[in-house]
Order: sequence, then structure tokens, then C-alpha cells
Amino acid sequence: MKKTGWGILGAVAAFTGYAYWSTKHLTVTNYEIVSDKIPAEWDGATFIQLSDLHSASFGLYNNPLLSIVNELAPDAVFLTGDMIDGDESPYVAMAVVRKLAKEFPVFYVTGNHEGRSAFYEDFKADMEKHHVAVLENERYFLKKDGAAIMVAGVQDPRFVKENWAEKELPKEEWEEAALKEALDDATANLSSDYFTILLAHRPEFWPLYQAYPIDLVLSGHAHGGQFRLPLTEGLFAPGQGFMPKWTAGIHRAGGKALVVSRGLGNVTKLPRLFNDPEVIRITLKAKGDA
Repeated sequence: MKKTGWGILGAVAAFTGYAYWSTKHLTVTNYEIVSDKIPAEWDGATFIQLSDLHSASFGLYNNPLLSIVNELAPDAVFLTGDMIDGDESPYVAMAVVRKLAKEFPVFYVTGNHEGRSAFYEDFKADMEKHHVAVLENERYFLKKDGAAIMVAGVQDPRFVKENWAEKELPKEEWEEAALKEALDDATANLSSDYFTILLAHRPEFWPLYQAYPIDLVLSGHAHGGQFRLPLTEGLFAPGQGFMPKWTAGIHRAGGKALVVSRGLGNVTKLPRLFNDPEVIRITLKAKGDA
């Protein structure tokens, strides 16, 4: 009986140790995006996507995380929301963004946590002071040797909640309506000739994104489904509920692609299981070179 008890205790200790280790074990996931709209000048260009830091720390001053990005040496870094965590201090995220912005062009969109943070305006001002492009329903040309691609970004619906409250719509309806307005603004008069990347925090609106002249969407928010089990997209994701559809990986439809980051931090008291924090590297390939 004592041996059984010690065995159970050992198993619990091992599981607890693994659960903690897995929340700090950073992994790099690589995706290659091939399109005949990618100019030859952009063939082989790389981007890093970071999402859902939630003010977490990975080692001293987040140096392990920053070292990974520096070693990958991307053409730009895309931050897809929830870098800060509700009303917690923004200084951890500020320090990370400042260091990234010293080395690379950085593009940022908000998540729902920025939308409920009392510190967001301070965080935004600090990012802009350090030349981060904060995309609020707008787009930006990226040029290399005279050839351009487009980066667009939309603000999270959380920021416009008050504008829709009086309409008394269900949450899912006003969020989609608000996001549609944001997408209309971000893509107004956008030529489909340009290869266009959209930064948008919420992957659950993937069917909506497909209606716009967008080639690649980068999202986060879903935390990898929290518990990742074989043959599933995880057990639960905010905005999607139980047994969600879009929590990680690459999803394709109609010649467009959605990349969902598992994110970095953890916003619940439940551990991430089989769901390591993720740095995403995207490589562009001109179709003629594929």
C-alpha cells in the first residue's frame, strides 16, 4: 500500500513538474507561404509572429525569448495582441517590445486584454515612442528593392464594445459587426494585386476574413486550446468554447491562409498541456521559385 501511495505521489510530482516546464519551454514553428503575388524581391523573406505574452516572463528579462528572435533575424516582427494581461503592469511587455524595436521593424495589433487594461494608452504611447507601428484598422506598405507587400491590422472588437451596447445584440453578433467595420476601414480601396498580410487577434472570425482581399491572416487568442490532445484542436478556446476549430497551426481556404499562434503566456490557472509556448517564423516564397 505504501509503495502504491509513493507511486501516485511520484506520478503527481512528475506531472506537476512537466506542466510547469511545458509553460516555459519555448518552441519555434516554421511555416512557408507560397504565392504568385509575392514579388521576387520578397522571396525568402522571414517574419516572426509573437502573440499572447500576457506579461509572462521566460527567463531573466525575457532574454531567452529575445535571443530566439534575434538569432532568427527576421525582416519584421508581428505582434498579434494580448501582450499585456488585463490590469497587470505593462512593464514586462514594454521591455520586450522596446528591445525588439531596437533590432527590427515591429507591427502591433491589440487583443481583448488591451481593450480592458487601464494601462493600454501608456503602453501604446511607449510603443509609438519606440517606432512600433500600431495598426488600428489601417495598413502599411513594406518595401524591399522597390517591390511592395502590404501589412494590415485591425483593432480588437473589445475596444468598440460601448458603441454597440445600445444595440442590444448578442455578444457574437456585435463583435462580428464591429470587426467587419474595422476590416472595411483597413482594406478600403485595397488592390488585390498586393500580397497582403492581416494581423487580427481573433481566429474565430476566419470565415469573415476570407471575404476580404487578404492572402495571409495571423491570429492568436486561442492559447492552443489549452489542453492539446491527439486529433483535436484542444479542449477550450476563448471565443470558440469547447472543442474549438482554430487554435493553432495553418488553415487554408480559397487560396488564403490563417496561421494561429498557440501564444506565449497563460491567462488561466489551468496549465498548458502538450501545448508549448510558441514563436512562429513565416517564410515567403514567390510561386515561381517554389
